Amino acid sequence: MRATHETARVIWALFGGGFPNVTGRTLCLLVVDLFALIPPNPNTNDLERNRVVSAALFLALLVQGPPPETARIVTAHQWAVRLGRDMGDSLWPGFRPDTIPVLYVVQGQGTLLLGWRGDLPQGFLPIEGVAGSGWQAAADRGAASTGTTLAGRPTAQVVVNDSASIAALVGLTTHEAFHVFEAASRKEGRRFGRGENAFLVTSYPVFDSQNESGMALEGRILEAAGGGRATSKAQKRALARQFLAVRESRQRALGADFAEFEQLAELNEGLAEYTLVRAVQLAGRQRDFPDRAGAQRLQSDKLVALHKLTENAALSIRLRYYATGPALGLLLDALAGAAWKTRLVDDNLTVQDALADASGYRSQELALRRQAESTFAIKKLRAAADSGVGRLRAFRQAQVDSVLNAPGVQLVVTVEGRSLGLCGIDPQNLLQVEPGIVLHTRWLQACAGDVLQATFNTPVVQDRTAQVLRAIIGADSTVKVTTGAEGDVHIESPLVSLRASRAEVSRDGRVLTVKIKS
Repeated sequence: MRATHETARVIWALFGGGFPNVTGRTLCLLVVDLFALIPPNPNTNDLERNRVVSAALFLALLVQGPPPETARIVTAHQWAVRLGRDMGDSLWPGFRPDTIPVLYVVQGQGTLLLGWRGDLPQGFLPIEGVAGSGWQAAADRGAASTGTTLAGRPTAQVVVNDSASIAALVGLTTHEAFHVFEAASRKEGRRFGRGENAFLVTSYPVFDSQNESGMALEGRILEAAGGGRATSKAQKRALARQFLAVRESRQRALGADFAEFEQLAELNEGLAEYTLVRAVQLAGRQRDFPDRAGAQRLQSDKLVALHKLTENAALSIRLRYYATGPALGLLLDALAGAAWKTRLVDDNLTVQDALADASGYRSQELALRRQAESTFAIKKLRAAADSGVGRLRAFRQAQVDSVLNAPGVQLVVTVEGRSLGLCGIDPQNLLQVEPGIVLHTRWLQACAGDVLQATFNTPVVQDRTAQVLRAIIGADSTVKVTTGAEGDVHIESPLVSLRASRAEVSRDGRVLTVKIKS
């Protein structure tokens, strides 16, 4: 029996009518057509009614339209898009949140996709009247607000709670979109976009009262700089210098690893939160923004968070940088305008480094350094250093060539699927050849769990990136290779003792290769 449009209208009236923006009518027709293929129930004469009820139940189980808060989310997203399009560089140079799709996870109800270009990802139904939108009646219970990927495309993800205002959603959308931007901007050896070692929260000294009081003091200083107490640029500059004196003193006692954790957390989450505050600040200045009160409240809450920076024992210490990061960014805006953002990225600075430059905190240090550079001819010293580094590179490469061109069997060991570790080195006889390449000039113990144990009493060239070891291990007559079941390999010579499992052995001329796969 062929499904009718009347059937679809019945189902739509039962389950689709409450969501007028969803293309549910089309889906209803599809579901009914599918159920038309199901054999009729022989126990009833009303075959059409049987199919309608079955299809309706199926639709009720699988399709749930967007929740009532959809309009609030769409409005917030439209404002984030507007700010990104019209004022993106006022948030951060090159940052365009209007170009980044966003997943809004509404717990217990579903997932709303906005800002998508092209065909929707699998599982999403389009919403009529909202371009680039889709709805999925499923929400990941473990979802968090973060940067993620959807259908291979970098995407921001925001978890929506019932109490989130339009201003808060504008900010959260911007924050998570900034994480997508950071990830795309990341470059090797640069701080921006790198992120902190979050595992250090497990050992951060939260029970150190000296550190805690120092951080509390930093919060009070930043609160004063961002609140009504500092009304002039001179007052803000003085507070910035006080903050830096307290911060650097505390971090010296804290230690290099935890100090770096704090600095990178402020670059990562702190700057993302800065764009949140900045977006809400810009939105609140627009007369047609529908939640100006919420924007003002959010900015006031940030000052309260600084005042109580160390007081909430229920929160992870990582959340402290969600307060200090935007406070530092806004203070930099007041002291240096927008130029600090470009300089921070180009000069590979931390946020507190940028503040030190903008506030003149290191002006005496800078003056003394320039005096020394002038007195002792830094340009000549730099030119000599450049020449010396060039000669060093050439000399080290010649050393490697000399080692590997020596007569005898060249052993090549590669490891795939796990880390090639070093269980013993002689630091006095370890030389860097170039980034990632190391020459062990006389002795090395290499290991890789239960698949490799090797001791070399001869120079070894280690490629740390490719996980490869190369060494000349003696004349052919002195090298003994034994292979066994399941890839067991033993190699013995006066210069090496190697035990490997799950390995393949091959020989090409004088090159003996052991390839270990875990």
